[in-house]
Amino acid sequence: MRVTSSMMLRSTLRDLSLGLSRLQEQQTKLSTGKEITRPSANPTATSSAMSMRQDLRRADQRLRSLNDAQGWLQTADATLTSSLTALGRAKEIAVRAANTGGVADPVARNALATEIRSVRSELIALANTTYGDRSIFNGTATGGAYDANGVYGGNSARIIRDVAPSTSIEVNLTGPEIFGTAGGPVGDMFEVLDRLATAISNGDNAAMAAERTNLDAATSRVGAATVEVGTRSARLEEAKTRAEDNQLLLRTQLSEVEDVDIVETLIRVKAEESSYQATLQAAAKILPPSLLDYLR
Repeated sequence: MRVTSSMMLRSTLRDLSLGLSRLQEQQTKLSTGKEITRPSANPTATSSAMSMRQDLRRADQRLRSLNDAQGWLQTADATLTSSLTALGRAKEIAVRAANTGGVADPVARNALATEIRSVRSELIALANTTYGDRSIFNGTATGGAYDANGVYGGNSARIIRDVAPSTSIEVNLTGPEIFGTAGGPVGDMFEVLDRLATAISNGDNAAMAAERTNLDAATSRVGAATVEVGTRSARLEEAKTRAEDNQLLLRTQLSEVEDVDIVETLIRVKAEESSYQATLQAAAKILPPSLLDYLR
């Protein structure tokens, strides 16, 4: 077969174009830091990267859910701890009030009753604690959990957060679970404190003794709720640790597929540059002279 000048020219230009394309591809990888510059360059790696990115988005969402649940439970724990402190103060006042020698004066009794009502107001404020813009003890209802009179306005709905594949955790406790249910012979914590304040004002020792017993029961209920929140927080911490480890693993795997090895890519760039320069020099020697060469 006769090799013509045009055939040599087309072949040489094709080789030059391929060499330049390879060089540009390596330079693009080096500048972007990504091994996959276009899906068609490596369909298998592209498919793997897309799958990993989807898994990573799920992992990121799960971590956001875990952080939200953790913040919710931390807020609840701090609130319950403060509630126990307030109840301890109310019990101290009740003990002082039971000492008839110290509260024979009606003015002194009224002062102690005022302190009990102050504790009651403080506990109502704690019962209306919010995380973000949501009350943490009113279920899924809007607004505060309790009104100024201590009447519960929430519901018994649960707030669930996904913390792991096929695993979820309840992050809320409702007001009645913590502060008791209104009505009945005992009622909730706020009714107990209200009756205790009245008994102290009246100097009714029998009523004070009964309400102190009810106050002990209310304190035990809040203590049990505190333990429950602590248990959930511990589970949540373990789930968060696993989720963070999984997220790190996914990022590492994605980096192995997508990111370039800088040193290796630099070597490739230099190799392609040398190859392209050599091709240019060879082309300059083998390409036939043109009319312009004779006119110089």
